[in-house]
This record gives sequence, C-alpha cells and structure tokens, in this order.
Amino acid sequence: MRRLAALVLTTACAIGAAACSSSSATSTPSTSATSSVKSGGTLTYALDEDVDGFNVNYANDDEEVLREIIENVWPQVFVPTPNLKLELNTNYVTSATVTSTSPQTVVYQINPKATWSDGVPITAADFIYNWEAQSGNPKYKDVGGAVYLPTNTAGYDQIKSVTGSHGGKTVTVVFSKPFGDWQVLFSDLVPAHIAEKVGFNNGFQTFGASVKVSGGPYEIQSYTQGEDLVEVPNPTWWGKKPSLSKVVFRFILDDSQIPAAIENGEVQLAEPALASLSFKDVVDSIPNTTTQVIAGLEFQHIDFNQANPYLALSDVRHAIADGTNRAELVQRIVAPLTSSIAPLENRIWMPIQPQYENTSGSYGDYSTTEAKSLLEAAGFKLGSDGYFQPDFGPEKGKDFTLTISTTSGVAVRSEIEQLFQADMKAIGIKIVIQNYSANTLFGTVGPKGEFDLIEFAWVQTPFASSSLSIYCSYTDASMCGENWDHYSDPQVDTLYSEALTTINPTAAARLYNDIDALLWKDMATLPLFEQPDLYTWSTSYGNVEPNPSSYNITWNAADWGLKA
Repeated sequence: MRRLAALVLTTACAIGAAACSSSSATSTPSTSATSSVKSGGTLTYALDEDVDGFNVNYANDDEEVLREIIENVWPQVFVPTPNLKLELNTNYVTSATVTSTSPQTVVYQINPKATWSDGVPITAADFIYNWEAQSGNPKYKDVGGAVYLPTNTAGYDQIKSVTGSHGGKTVTVVFSKPFGDWQVLFSDLVPAHIAEKVGFNNGFQTFGASVKVSGGPYEIQSYTQGEDLVEVPNPTWWGKKPSLSKVVFRFILDDSQIPAAIENGEVQLAEPALASLSFKDVVDSIPNTTTQVIAGLEFQHIDFNQANPYLALSDVRHAIADGTNRAELVQRIVAPLTSSIAPLENRIWMPIQPQYENTSGSYGDYSTTEAKSLLEAAGFKLGSDGYFQPDFGPEKGKDFTLTISTTSGVAVRSEIEQLFQADMKAIGIKIVIQNYSANTLFGTVGPKGEFDLIEFAWVQTPFASSSLSIYCSYTDASMCGENWDHYSDPQVDTLYSEALTTINPTAAARLYNDIDALLWKDMATLPLFEQPDLYTWSTSYGNVEPNPSSYNITWNAADWGLKA
C-alpha cells in the first residue's frame, strides 16, 4: 500500500513561483512520447489495492491508487510532468497569475468551456468550496454540521478570501500569509454543487450518481468492489478526446498474480506494490512487453506508535533505528534492481530532488552495541533468553514484544518484516508480524492507531508542504490527520509555520531540511529507502509514460491508445 503525502517540485521556482514570475506558463500538460494511436480499444491496468472511497481530498481516502483513478476525472490545475516540471493545465485554467505579493494574490482565469459532465459550469464556486472544505477552519461545516476532514490543510489555511467575478470564471485568491507552494492548491477539484448536497466526508464513500460526475477527459462508468473500476471517455469533455474507449482498473492485491494476467492478455499495464528482481525477471520474459524501473518520489519507512508507553520513549525508538540494518535491506531488496539507491537519509526530499540532503546527523546508523546501550538506559534489562525486559509498564518483567504490520500479499514487504524481525532479535526485542489487507490496514488499523510498528510507503508529490499533515503535532487534528503515530514536537510545528510562509525556494528548502533534522533527532519515523518503481506494459499501446511523482503513470491517460 502506498499513501499519498498529500503534494514536491524541483524547478528553481517550484516552491516560490510567486518570487520568480508574476505569470505562470500556459500550457496543457501532455506526454513527451509521440506515438501515433488510433481510436478505440481497452487498456486494463492492475492496481495493488481497492479504494476506500472516491474523494482523494478526504483524509480516509488518501490513497495513491485513488489518485491514479481520479486525476483524469476531477480537474487538475497544475500537473507535474515526468521531469517534475510543473505545467498549468489550460483545459481548466487558461492562466494563473500572481498579481501581488503583499498580500499574496493569485488570479485564475477559468477556461470558458470548463463544465462538469452534468452541465453545471466549473466556476469560482468550486474554488470557494474546495478552499473552505480544506481550510481546517471550524466555522465551515460539512453537510449536517459535521467538521470537514481533509487530507491536508497546508496552504488552504493561509487563504484569507476566495472570490469570483466575470460570471464566476475569474477567481481571485488572497492569502493572509504568503504561501510558497501555492501551485499545489485547487487540484483534484471536488464538484461543489454535488458535495454541498451529499457531503465532503461521506458523499463520495460509495459508488453512485455523485461519483459519476466528471470534470475531466474520463468519467467513472462502473465499480465492483474487490474486482475493478471502469472509466470511459466523458462525452461532454471539451479538450482533446481520449483515444481509448475504456480504461479498466483491475484490483490484483497479490503481486505474484500479475505476470500471469499480463501473459494471458487480461492486463496490459501494471506496477507491483513493491518491485522485486523476481517480478522483473518474469515480466521481462513475456513477449511484446516493455519494462522500466525508475527512482520516484516514494519511500518505504517504519512508523512508531508513540501511544505505546515504550515507543513513547526516544531512547527506545533510537534503539530500534540503530538496530535496523538498513544497508542490508537495500542490498537484499533494492540493489538487484538498481545500484543508485542507498539507505534514505531524508523524509521530506527524495534523492532525485536537488533539495535533498543527508539530515540524519548519524542518527539511525547501524550499531547493535549502541542499540543495546539505549535500551539499558531506558530501563530495560537483558534476560537469560537474550531478550530485554522492561522494569516498568505493562510488560514489566516480560520479554519486550512489539507487533509490526504491513499489507498482506506483498512478498517484498514480507521480506522487509522478516529481516527487521531478525535485526530486532539480535538486539533483544521480540517482533510479532501481524499483517492485514490494505483496506483494513489503512482504513482502520493505521488511522485508529491500532498498531505498534507499521511499514508502508509514502508517495511524495512535488511540494514539500504536503508533508505537514504527517509530521505536525497529532493534537491538531484539523491539520495533522495523517500523523497516526501520536508524534508531537512544537519546534517542528514552528518550523513548518515558517517554511509554509517562505516564498524564496532556497530558504524554504533549508527550513524543510531543518524540520527533517529534528525528525531524526526525535526519531519520529524510520526512513528505509527510496523505492524503485517498476512499470511494465504491452508494446501494443503508445504514449504510456511513467511519472515519478504521485501522479504516477496515469498522469497522461488521455493520451494513451493502441498504436496505429
């Protein structure tokens, strides 16, 4: 399972576009591939999990697979291309201009043709609703008076006003505080006229008429839980018409079943949950397929639930980190695929980004001796059976035991757990493996804190501000809903407040790296490695192009087609 780190740019002006230019480039993102394709045909894409709901902006639906589905259904104002350059999608907004820096003001001109599939124009009303629902401001209420539960409030909570003019086709956004990552806002635009009736939190949780309303090149035709979701061209789409007659997202939760599905022609495109050499060897042997392995904005990590009285202790978290042989994990799991990836030393920036620095300060360096010393300092005594026993708390006098959980059916994640289990045995911690389906792990176990340790991948997008909801103090439920670990550090909160209002991209990058240095000091989570993404697809199809950001391979699905 891969969770979205609600959006991370690498252009010089990515974070502080307002400081670089008063006007954004006006281009429609499109594939750099130029295959000639014909009309008609179906492409089936294997996804590694089912969806929890259909509103990717709602905290409980924040899944990478849902973004891949919804990004061609709901409007995307800015789109990161495969080289991580950000482009304005002029299908929706013909221009986005920073007209003032004091106060920061952005004016959007909505494409006059932009209309929801039910005939309602896309207007400032949609921008206003999306701002209010994701602002974290308790004065704005969902249907029935409920508090909105957005994935991330970063940037939206810094907006003072959103107003419309010229028949609602001009949108003026005024910020109360500068926001360097302003281009992240107003993507995956929720249809306001629908959400106002059915609700932001609950209105898109089951498939029905509300989910079928589209503002993109495709619309969702059908959904069968546990089986597939089907998209077809939106007949009211005003932009370039998709070539394919149908895109089927088929849910195959066990990576080992994918190669056979490709060979049998049941699936034409796939990305396993976690790439392995054995998977690559098998798909490489299938005729008429192509495979690419790329480094992306995605990383594997282990979370510590600090509601556990032992994991609440910094020394215990550091002991676990020091006792984890991350280099061996990379050597065993990643090196057979690529030699360019090393243990990850930053949570906010990935090595493929120029802002990346080793901020670890040697925290997390492998040392069983140091790990054991830290456990002793925390009040643990080594028993005759080789396991430490705490002299306090619910496990007093017993072998110190923790449970680790991840998604079932993913061989590589199982291998990570087994290697981790062996590492922990070597330092005197007993690990019990308890895995769940992706829907249970990320629908219940994670959000409700029903775990000790949890291993999965965060998928970054090109904006560092989107990491806010993961690492800011869990006590702020309106902003920090993805902080499942009960982690809290007021210094981190202060630095985020400063970074989010810093326009200069170099200064902002420095602040985000300072945040990550504190996260290492606290050992808030343990980064493992940047994940290599593997994509394999049938050579019968053109314009399929992997994207290392969270927009993933479906970023240009409207350009896909059977080769002419």
